Amino acid sequence: MSKFNELEFKSYLWKGQLYEAVNYLGKFPDKKDWLQKYINIFEKGQYYKRTDNEIVGGIDRIYQNYYRNVFWRNIPNEEAKKLLFQELTIFSGTKPNLPNDDNIEEEIEKMVKAEGYECLCGDTSGFFGPYIWESSTKVTYEVELPSGIQPYTIIMMDGFISRSWLDFISFGETGTGGWVGKDGTLCCVRSLYDTESEEFNISFLKHEAQHAHDKKKYLDITTVDLEYRAKLVELIYWHNDEKIKEIYSEADNTNPNNGHSVAAYRIISEMSQKIFGCEYVNDENIWENKLDNVKKYAMELLEKSSRAFEISS
Repeated sequence: MSKFNELEFKSYLWKGQLYEAVNYLGKFPDKKDWLQKYINIFEKGQYYKRTDNEIVGGIDRIYQNYYRNVFWRNIPNEEAKKLLFQELTIFSGTKPNLPNDDNIEEEIEKMVKAEGYECLCGDTSGFFGPYIWESSTKVTYEVELPSGIQPYTIIMMDGFISRSWLDFISFGETGTGGWVGKDGTLCCVRSLYDTESEEFNISFLKHEAQHAHDKKKYLDITTVDLEYRAKLVELIYWHNDEKIKEIYSEADNTNPNNGHSVAAYRIISEMSQKIFGCEYVNDENIWENKLDNVKKYAMELLEKSSRAFEISS
């Protein structure tokens, strides 16, 4: 029997392919407890309690039902969104005549904050799910990017109850580690990182700082281009071939709303053409011992992208 591959398992989750992830998990008898947890929550619809607060817990339960609808019952996104917003409207007691449906999440944010928590609603890579946490502190880091060194304010967030859809469908094994606020501040899920690690200094700091830089400089930049450029920056600084393998595992061009996966697919496609002379290399292991080439072409592709933005602006 083959050995459980954590990266392969996560790759299904990154793409929102929960059925495939659970089927993969079912191949390994030593993962039976984990498999049973998936069956209980997604097949049987058992509520996964994450807080004793009744208001926040009620909201979390509604989003859990949405995750089940989208990722397990395969209800189309727009229909699942409509059901989600209907449930949120009923729960909040809001009249169903807001300027548009999306405003219901603004009401949900207010409700959560009234309970003493911090909250950010909206969609991540095409799927809805709130970030709800207890407290934050500010720190400052000097961050080196290919464009230069700059200080960035970091909000370190603690005490998460909800970390959107990917955290939930992976039971905390993977998910968003941070984001860029509207004011350019970098927001970090403190518990996920050792601040001395490459994961923090490259996958969080450099990745999110590149987002902040690009959002400020290129006002109309798309989510795919943001992720494409930030992932290239990670490749420029990463010290081994694990990062390109991770990007390969995340790559998928079948869901245009998943900016992370589409950007990863674009990188693998372009790297395949430059390093191997073919359209797309569909083999994780072929990226071993290609670190120098990956770094070189990551810089080339980033510079090419920057030139294209400069010309169009």
